[in-house]
Amino acid sequence: MTFLPAACFRVFQITALFLALAGLFALPANAHFTEGTKVRTLLVAEDNGTLTLYVRAPAPLVFSDLVGRAQVDQAPLVSPFLRLETTGTGVRYRLDMAAVDRDPEAFESRLQKTLIVSQAGLDLETVLTGFTIRARRPAQTLDTAASARAAIQLDNTSLDPAFGAAIIDYALQITSTDPAGVLEVRSGYPPLLPGPGVAIENHLVDARMDPPVSTTAPGQLETPAVIDGSRLSTFLHFVYQGMLHILEGLDHVLLVIALALGVGATRKLIYLVTAFTIGHSVTLIATFLGATPSWPWFIPLVEAAIAASVLYAAVAAMIQRSGSILVFSGIGLLHGLGFSFVLGDILGRDAPDLVLALLAFNLGIEVGQLLILAVTLIMVFVLEQLATPALRPARLGTLTAIAILSAWWVAERVGGVVSAV
Repeated sequence: MTFLPAACFRVFQITALFLALAGLFALPANAHFTEGTKVRTLLVAEDNGTLTLYVRAPAPLVFSDLVGRAQVDQAPLVSPFLRLETTGTGVRYRLDMAAVDRDPEAFESRLQKTLIVSQAGLDLETVLTGFTIRARRPAQTLDTAASARAAIQLDNTSLDPAFGAAIIDYALQITSTDPAGVLEVRSGYPPLLPGPGVAIENHLVDARMDPPVSTTAPGQLETPAVIDGSRLSTFLHFVYQGMLHILEGLDHVLLVIALALGVGATRKLIYLVTAFTIGHSVTLIATFLGATPSWPWFIPLVEAAIAASVLYAAVAAMIQRSGSILVFSGIGLLHGLGFSFVLGDILGRDAPDLVLALLAFNLGIEVGQLLILAVTLIMVFVLEQLATPALRPARLGTLTAIAILSAWWVAERVGGVVSAV
């Protein structure tokens, strides 16, 4: 059946090519990791009916109201606890430890107001019970109540740490009539504007449970984050994160589309998708077990290889050479590394409930992958029923667009590898 004029056939190709060219300038070269990820950890613990919120925060988040105002006004950052210094490459701020020692009450007041804890819609009273300032993020993670208490007991750094690298550990005692109940935590200050390539993640640990329950929340907590101790909530959260990543990761989406267009709704599609799934599951888990190198050029190299795999899938589909199970197992290994970079940023490799998070994240990836396949195959089926002659140019146009965009990614990401060597 044919309901579309012949001129429409070319529209598919032109539109696809236009989208590819637009994507050259609109999409980032590195899609799976953010070297500027800043992590804030919030751990809730209970001791004899008393709740305590332990916080490990990058210093800029403690001054987010002042930083945000300075960014909007394009004016210097002004605080009695910050010192501006001039270096050979420009200016930077440092935390002034002498100023903190001179007026600890004012500094403690700022810390106490950074976060607002609520329960059943009512804000709870919080009291600062201690803090310590570090020059940089310590290797020891906050994953248990004991580790959080130990962190607060350490002395402040004796130097004036760089503002952007400094970490502040502090504890807020919470007055609650329901210590085991659901808590919500939100920011007490307006947000700052993260710079290019900077992302903010919050690791939420409910140490009222044994073992502790861990989840994550993005951003600066303008929207309250829920701490409820539910492993089911944690599982569903990471399923969602897995789905979100593959649906937002355009290179993963384009690879699956190219695979579907190259093989179609055949038994071989099941084999290749299964091979891809096994491959990315292996490297996703292996990375979290420490099986990948830490060379500075490794991540950019993986990113470039992922782009090359998308280019391969598009070209193979265009010439009707869909590839083998072995090839797509190898492609899965590459994409699993990309998935692991994301999960490493949003969760951390020392978090409680790591096995649960890995399984849920991987399941979310599979659900997202099946959604992409289903939508692609349904569109092919509908087009075949409504306008069979349009199917071939639409398919070639889409694959050409994928090839152009992935070739651009390869070139751009290889440049990243060269600069990292």
